[in-house]
Amino acid sequence: MEFEDKMKRMEEINNALKDTKTDLKASVKLFEEGMKLSKEVETELDKIERKIEIVTTPPGEGLKTGGVNVTDFQEQ
Repeated sequence: MEFEDKMKRMEEINNALKDTKTDLKASVKLFEEGMKLSKEVETELDKIERKIEIVTTPPGEGLKTGGVNVTDFQEQ
């Protein structure tokens, strides 16, 4: 699932959880799905942040995150 699709699904989950017609069992399943998606999105955003940091760090200043890992840039 693409990043944008994950964000859209999280919005749908949020709206469903706000809906008072959603029963408890369904709400728990939605919450679990939302938390999983949230962690995936956070991981993707962290990777993007590292890429930006690498690109914008002037030569010789080093990286705040402690170095570059080639696997950070491989597409999954």
